[in-house]
Amino acid sequence: MKNLLRLSVIFFVTFLSISNSSYCAEKNVILKTTSTWDNAEYKHIKIKKPEVTVLKIVINIGESLPVHKHDLVNIAYVKKGTLTVVSDKNEEITLHEGESLPELVGKYHYGKNTGNEPVELIVFYIGEKGTPLSVNK
Repeated sequence: MKNLLRLSVIFFVTFLSISNSSYCAEKNVILKTTSTWDNAEYKHIKIKKPEVTVLKIVINIGESLPVHKHDLVNIAYVKKGTLTVVSDKNEEITLHEGESLPELVGKYHYGKNTGNEPVELIVFYIGEKGTPLSVNK
């Protein structure tokens, strides 16, 4: 009986060890940065009353967003499709599904769908409460 109890305890502890390791969440860093995609550092960002907004944006095939700027930090994640972002200096960056972009702050730009399916973006905005998410030119 002692051996059976000891064997049961060993089995239970082994089972817990194996089952706990198989249920670990997978984590991958998608983006970690101190600057926007044009290498402008995030300087002098002070937020007294922070507000976080998350949007899902869909850009149809061949469609472009209006020229606009952001006066707050935002990160776009391409959930689906191909997105090209063009700065006011005609610098371009193209992103594909699963990639992310630290958007320009205070600089005019626009995004356009350059793929063959709708672009789905998840955009995270972080700024002072009440700051508009974007300002059109």
